[in-house]
Amino acid sequence: MDFALSYFAAAGMIAAGTGFLIFLYRKTGTLLPADAVERLGSLMSMALIVTAGLLVYVTYRVDSGSGFVFSGEPRLEDTELGAPAPDFAFVELLSEEEMHLSDYRGKVILLNWWATWCAPCLEELPALNGLQDRYADEGLVVLTISDESRPTLVDFNNELPLRTVAGYVQDEHLENLSDPFRRTLQIRPTTYAIDRDGVIRDFVLGAQDAPAFERMIAPWLKQTVPSE
Repeated sequence: MDFALSYFAAAGMIAAGTGFLIFLYRKTGTLLPADAVERLGSLMSMALIVTAGLLVYVTYRVDSGSGFVFSGEPRLEDTELGAPAPDFAFVELLSEEEMHLSDYRGKVILLNWWATWCAPCLEELPALNGLQDRYADEGLVVLTISDESRPTLVDFNNELPLRTVAGYVQDEHLENLSDPFRRTLQIRPTTYAIDRDGVIRDFVLGAQDAPAFERMIAPWLKQTVPSE
């Protein structure tokens, strides 16, 4: 069940309860004292609010300040950590050139899936910019990939310049996107650490700070560059 369904289910319950109160008042208003009807209405309203809150709570939980996420949030399978990262195509934001993840073979890649509407994503962008500046000479490439339109991302970049390798995936790219990237794309931000051989080494959901990102990439920056 997604958030919209939870919201409408809760709203429907409140609407049904309100309708019942109106019906009850019309049928019993002459039989029950007004203060009794008012107390009954207050109790039912409180019960509906609590029920609606529980409905949302059991469907969603707040994950370390990173916003609402699915209680059944996606995780990497044991077989995916330590496995080659599936290649995919994206469009580089400024050059509009189509690139592939495999183009960065030999680099340590911090792959971050984000969106301009995602508040936790925006919180961690300064840290990602800083990592690209700090570790570029050691072979780090920070890829920040969104599935939004180019005009939206260009407008954002004009306000907060991205010093990462920023790109976006279009519909045809999404159709060819493989797991685990496809499965985890429903949660933003999601970040992968990929070593110089193109192997997925780490994975995290939700906003992170610079030290957390550094822990993800540190072992692989020391890795020997693979021969051609």
